[in-house]
Amino acid sequence: MDRLFKRLTILTAAVALLGAVACSSSSSSTASSAGGSDTGGVSATEKDFSIDLATSSAPAGSVTFNISNEGPSAHEFVIIKTDDAPDALPTKDGEVEEDKLDAVDEQEDIAPSTTATLTTDLEAGSYVIICNVTGHYEAGMHTAFTVN
Repeated sequence: MDRLFKRLTILTAAVALLGAVACSSSSSSTASSAGGSDTGGVSATEKDFSIDLATSSAPAGSVTFNISNEGPSAHEFVIIKTDDAPDALPTKDGEVEEDKLDAVDEQEDIAPSTTATLTTDLEAGSYVIICNVTGHYEAGMHTAFTVN
């Protein structure tokens, strides 16, 4: 009986260890704490209904955005090069008309309570960062960003 108990204990420990290792595997999105930056990029926090950046500017070249979705719904992170004010982009049916603008890059479908990383090359100029999930832009999910 003691031998059976010992085997069950070892088996349980092995299954628990395997589960912990499986849960810690990484994907293309990297984890970072809200408001923090593990890679030295620009920390971005999305929630219903705002986008907060740790800094509003960066030097031209490769820029990494470390995005944290703290909202209860999925969000997008779309970078648009424009001189328009953040709240003045053309919309139709609750979405920004990206095809009428210079949408530089985007990260789609950022699930609630997850993080994503977007690295893109940005030229000097003015940008607006938005969430283009239907209704989110109009609800206030937009912010200005400047590249020097």
